[in-house]
Amino acid sequence: MSRSNVGLATLSFAESTVVPIPLETIVVPLMIGHPRRALRIALAIWLGCLVGATLFYSVGLLLADPVVHPVLRAVGLEDEFRKISDDLSGGGFFWTIFLVSFSPVPMQLATLGAGTVGGNPLIFVAAIALSRGVRYFGLAVLAQLVGERIAHLKIPTGWLVLGLAALLVIGWGVMHMF
Repeated sequence: MSRSNVGLATLSFAESTVVPIPLETIVVPLMIGHPRRALRIALAIWLGCLVGATLFYSVGLLLADPVVHPVLRAVGLEDEFRKISDDLSGGGFFWTIFLVSFSPVPMQLATLGAGTVGGNPLIFVAAIALSRGVRYFGLAVLAQLVGERIAHLKIPTGWLVLGLAALLVIGWGVMHMF
């Protein structure tokens, strides 16, 4: 794996653990600018996400009482965490993980929650792998199909990143309304 792909995997690892900013704001312009590399970019960020999500699952499983709950209480996310944990333990484990991971909302609470409720680790990895795979590889295929046409429009990268970030924020807002 090239250094740039390792860097992207590292960014994806950070996004799936402690950085609640959608990685797509960085990788979509990269995929559009380099459509032939789009699948390799998707693979790198998918692998980084799987490693990060698995780490957070493990933190939730092994350190729920001494670390996770006090930190969430300190930052005011305990109620939201409890709601996600209830969804996870209420029989909707796969679909809760899948939907949270597929959507543009930060998935850290779901990955920690999956560990704290002791959910099946294989089902957890399958839900993350499938949802993020659809998301990242879908973007890569889209970039390969229309990336060169978008690149020919000569939209400055900064505007492209801002536009994508705005769309993600709007999507997140719409999802939270329902």
